[in-house]
Amino acid sequence: MEENHLSPSTYKFIRVCFLTAGAGLILIAVAASSFTASTSHQNWSRGIVAALGVIVTVAGLVAGRKKQFFIGVSVLLFNTLIVFLVVEFIGITGLFVIKQFTSEESIDPKEVELRLNSGVYRPYVLWRASPYNNSGVCIQDNGLRAVPEASDDPSAIQVFVFGGSTVVGWRIPDRATICAHIQNGLDSITDKPVCVTNFGQQGYVNTQQLIELQLQLRSGNVPDMVVFYDGTNEVWSAFETDTAGMHFCLQEIADLYENRNFSRETDLANYGISDFAKELSSVTLFRTIAGTQPSASRISIFDPKPSKCMLYGNDFVTPAQFAVEIMDIYEADLRILKALSLEFNFEYSVFWQPVLFTGNKPLTPEETAIYESQNVFLRQLYKECECIAIQLDNTNDHFHCITNVFNEVDETVYQDYCHLNALGDSLIAVRILSSIQLGDQWVGSSR
Repeated sequence: MEENHLSPSTYKFIRVCFLTAGAGLILIAVAASSFTASTSHQNWSRGIVAALGVIVTVAGLVAGRKKQFFIGVSVLLFNTLIVFLVVEFIGITGLFVIKQFTSEESIDPKEVELRLNSGVYRPYVLWRASPYNNSGVCIQDNGLRAVPEASDDPSAIQVFVFGGSTVVGWRIPDRATICAHIQNGLDSITDKPVCVTNFGQQGYVNTQQLIELQLQLRSGNVPDMVVFYDGTNEVWSAFETDTAGMHFCLQEIADLYENRNFSRETDLANYGISDFAKELSSVTLFRTIAGTQPSASRISIFDPKPSKCMLYGNDFVTPAQFAVEIMDIYEADLRILKALSLEFNFEYSVFWQPVLFTGNKPLTPEETAIYESQNVFLRQLYKECECIAIQLDNTNDHFHCITNVFNEVDETVYQDYCHLNALGDSLIAVRILSSIQLGDQWVGSSR
């Protein structure tokens, strides 16, 4: 019957829409293949889009002029719109629910360690910690660990403390870090305001610390006193890279810069509900189907091979020989520090820190287990560097080897072979305070 047929103009319009849509889908598939990287998943998705385009095009060419066909197409388009709206609703609702369940109060405590290990790029020194504030651990917006009670008075005596993760305060609340104890100790001996700044960063070696100091001096931020507390990372980075004077993650950073050994792989192990919800938008969903939406993936760099020190030990280099190379570079940095102190007129003290392998601390059962689990070559290397540090202590008034600080301590102070607990940090701070050389700015203000 006539009422079951569409008018010629309507039929023509529908055919044009079908043909245009089909051609558009085919064009999308071809363009995606030409301008985006090809993976098996994306090629499969583009194939589906191309096939759909062909089907729609054929339908436009051969479809009859039946009214039922037009109604069917309309219902299909309407249902598709409903699906997209539902997808949008799920995505928005899902993100809201996820945000509620991942509030600061419900964060896994292990995130503290992850935050301390993560960072943002910083020129010349490579990285700084990401801001974080939870569970008594505050990494400020500038990437530096907070020091409670530090004065914000512009006239305050400025004390800069540099070091690695032991200065940052590994698993230690803000009020129990080495810097916090130094702040309290200095406050107790002077009526003048004091501001201790914790410049410690995960994995920093002495050279990075020295460059950070130069950046501060260059900007006009000149301290009254500088404290360096290091040694652990100088030895470990050399052990890890087979080369004295290197920073951490040397191979990974070199690979990033030289654009090699990359692979994009879906991180299914860490692909959580939040990642899924973020992709539940109609546009993103369509782009994913088309193969033009980047999948939830990360750049994966191959794990560096174990160092030759770790694999071959003495057969690669003797600990005594390697220690000389490490300490020669360290002493060169100390000469630069001395020159900076003379040029910019600040006091400084340098402390070679203790580790579980140095000094003569009576080890607790927990510490003994840690000691025995460590690489023998690494233990020997720390001991050899300690011997040179003791000699340097005898010839340099600004340098202090404090590896014997725990010789009379029976309690556990080590969390691992180098990181200390709250007791250990407090004892280190007392030792530092007893040795730093205070300048004229402190005179006449004793309590």
